[in-house]
Amino acid sequence: VTCLSEDCGILEWVPQTNSLRNLIGSSYHPYASHHSVRRRAKRMTDFADAKLRSGFLKCQDQYVKHGNLTKATQLFSEEFLKEYPPLFYWWFLHQFQDPHKWFEARSHFALSSAVWSAVGHVIGLGDRHSENILVDTSNGDCVHVDFDCIFDKGLHLPRPEVVPFRLTPNMVDAFGPTGAEGAFAGGLSASMKTLRDNRDILLSVLEPFLKDPVIDWKRQRQKQGTTEPPRESVEARRSIRVIEQRLKGMYNLRNPNCRKIRRVDGHTVDEDDEMARLIPLSVEGQVHKMITEASSHENLVQLYVGWMPWL
Repeated sequence: VTCLSEDCGILEWVPQTNSLRNLIGSSYHPYASHHSVRRRAKRMTDFADAKLRSGFLKCQDQYVKHGNLTKATQLFSEEFLKEYPPLFYWWFLHQFQDPHKWFEARSHFALSSAVWSAVGHVIGLGDRHSENILVDTSNGDCVHVDFDCIFDKGLHLPRPEVVPFRLTPNMVDAFGPTGAEGAFAGGLSASMKTLRDNRDILLSVLEPFLKDPVIDWKRQRQKQGTTEPPRESVEARRSIRVIEQRLKGMYNLRNPNCRKIRRVDGHTVDEDDEMARLIPLSVEGQVHKMITEASSHENLVQLYVGWMPWL
């Protein structure tokens, strides 16, 4: 779906694809015991399971209601990540039984995920739940859909999306033995370098949003009751500035929970993290920071339960 306004958009069907959630749910470990939770992934994708949802909210409440992010992360690791181990690796083995096709499909998934992650982080693409990420079942390509939540709108949700992109355990599992540090990291570095090398072109493409925006700031003007919209929106200029900083190597995704929730577990602000927001990083340094933040259990436990961050 490509949104043109709040109530209008272009719908395109993507053939031969299935959602990440459905494919993970169909994955199974053929060598695990029939009664083991490690055999089938269907349990971890069943959002109708009230016990599953309440269990995650219980973990999250340790931080949201009690300010103890350390305990919330510990509970999340023990009750979800250990209880529901990743199985997406096995879907590729069952879907692509020829060794050459399997290796190609796995490589396609890692590299295409890297490209989407780089572009998504730069433009602030949010709402990356497991239904908005598709996989081409014929070749393993990763395909993202639903681009309404851009320019860091995800940070303003009731449960802010505090990760630069989706990099959950099952995705890392599908990348193979090297995890996120292999083909994915290489593809992410190449993508970020290309984006940074073409910074001026990309910013010139985004510049028209200042004059003819179709996103939230248009509605904000209407709320102010002005008949003639201002030549440039303050919010639009801020969004372009954030993108420009990312194209220079800055990691400027600020977690709003840090201001809203007072921590009681003895955590202090890391000066190195604050400096990283101010000083441009090399491509390799920026990629390392992005992967670290995207896969951080501390960040995953803060996300909306419907995002299913344990998948």
